[in-house]
Amino acid sequence: MPAQKTLHILGGGQWQLPTIQLAKSLGHRVLITDMYTERPGYALADAHEVVDITDREATLRAAERHRIDGILCDTTDVGVPTMAYVAERLGLPGIGLETALNFTNKYRMREITSKAGLPNPPFHLVHTLDAARTATSDIGFPCVVKPIDNQSSRGVHVVRTPEALEEAFADAKSFARSGVLVEGFLDGTEVTVESFCVDGEATAVGISDKDHFAHRPEVANRLTYPAAFPPSILARIREVNAGVVRALGLRTGVTHAEYMVVGEEAYLVEIAARGAGSRVYSHIVPYLAGTPVAQNYLEFVLTGSASFSMAPGERAANLGFFCFPAGLVSAIEGFEEASRLPGVADLFLEFTVGERIALPSDDRSRPGLVVVFGATRSGVLETTQAVIDTLRVRVE
Repeated sequence: MPAQKTLHILGGGQWQLPTIQLAKSLGHRVLITDMYTERPGYALADAHEVVDITDREATLRAAERHRIDGILCDTTDVGVPTMAYVAERLGLPGIGLETALNFTNKYRMREITSKAGLPNPPFHLVHTLDAARTATSDIGFPCVVKPIDNQSSRGVHVVRTPEALEEAFADAKSFARSGVLVEGFLDGTEVTVESFCVDGEATAVGISDKDHFAHRPEVANRLTYPAAFPPSILARIREVNAGVVRALGLRTGVTHAEYMVVGEEAYLVEIAARGAGSRVYSHIVPYLAGTPVAQNYLEFVLTGSASFSMAPGERAANLGFFCFPAGLVSAIEGFEEASRLPGVADLFLEFTVGERIALPSDDRSRPGLVVVFGATRSGVLETTQAVIDTLRVRVE
């Protein structure tokens, strides 16, 4: 990579820290913009400004003041259009604004991929409760109600009865910037696909299957790579994912997608032109690929060239999310012991003793996670269970 450049990173929160650290380790200058006045990434950056990452013009002005060489939003959806807009305005490498909108507006995503003949559930864009009721008369129950332009499962609900629609719609609308989707419910196994894309061709780095919290079935409590499917279904998931990426117009970049496998078909849930948070993009993807994918993408946004590849090898990983009783945390025991278990790549808690925790309501409110690496699916699941058994959180 060339000599020091200025990289503009959108967001200075927990999931951006690995990218900030990576850029600094490569000798680059880092500018962070974020809407919050206090963020952990500020201490690592060379400069920061308090700017909402959804504000394209304010972000552009900050980028111009600091004479950036590249701009990156690699783990949060809401800043992806801003990243693309600023890159276009300044003539920097990027994914293009239209492509960014295809990947962040879920109605637009459904429209394009459906017209391309890719598997989607039935869907309607609605703006009012009456329109949502009309949509359900076509789609039926259960259905899914969600904002078209948010992330982290905010405002997403599986609605099983007409009586539950009003509350679900109101919550989805509160998180929506430009509309709500009512979709057909797919009863199957949810999977994620992590990919990189070069010259319009997507390569799946890892495919996971998910499990979910019993109290909030829209929120995952486990992602296990590789997914437990026969080769024919894994091949179909890769085929659909590649088709989705092509249809939405991404030429070079990274993606994080979710599909629902029903029978032998993979239906699109949603896809993002960025990496996933929760240590997926920063830890799991490079491990599964056997190559520094995050570094390669950083190279692309600074130079316009990319050298994505995969190294052969049998690798498995598990991302487990904790769920503790709600209340005041009085003690945390076994953390260091659990961290030292063979295969544990990261163990992280969002809280300390003396803080109150609640049951997870969306992806961002999960209280902690563990990342485990190994050679087999069964092995990483066994180690994850050992971590759960070792870590003890007392709540009053």
